[in-house]
Amino acid sequence: MRLYDMKNIWWILFLVTITVSYSYLNNTRSNRPLFNPLSLKSEYENKIKQYKLNRQYVFIVDYALHSGKKRMYVLDISNNKIIKKMMVAHGKKSETKTGYATEFSNVPESNKSSLGFAIVNQRAYSNWGIHIKYWLDGISPTNSNMRKRIMVLHSYRWVPSYETYPFPIVTSLGCIMVSKKDMYFLDQLIKKQKNKKILMFIRA
Repeated sequence: MRLYDMKNIWWILFLVTITVSYSYLNNTRSNRPLFNPLSLKSEYENKIKQYKLNRQYVFIVDYALHSGKKRMYVLDISNNKIIKKMMVAHGKKSETKTGYATEFSNVPESNKSSLGFAIVNQRAYSNWGIHIKYWLDGISPTNSNMRKRIMVLHSYRWVPSYETYPFPIVTSLGCIMVSKKDMYFLDQLIKKQKNKKILMFIRA
């Protein structure tokens, strides 16, 4: 068999493997019941009371969904509604080119996303997107190193504000990374609050 033919065969096998893996993950995730972000309202309220956080808004990141779907939510828990859905990237080492985040870590330099409750904290300058970031402080055992890992909420020019499913979007180094348009929305929302410390819940 010629070398040219062998290269074609290996390329076809590679594509088949990727397709099968993607289909398996997609079917597995599709069969899971959809998460209702408001279903944990009492837990959010307990965390808010414990850490003296903003009583109206909670940010949710649902990494169980494909990165091509809007999977970050802004909850108005005072009025029991979702006021905004947006695109959000996950860590580049959390996936294997499928668009789904499947591995998570609390280890520095792992380039993986972390799960758990966190506090959206101080506003600061960012080199990326609209040049604004918010420091994140993990309050769960699974994300206690967020500050040490320099995991922040920030924007990036290549994160779209529209859904791209079934195509994945760019990945981050572990940060909560949104579009420039959505970061502007979040920044304006936070700036209007008397208590600017907001609860964030990251799940998968």
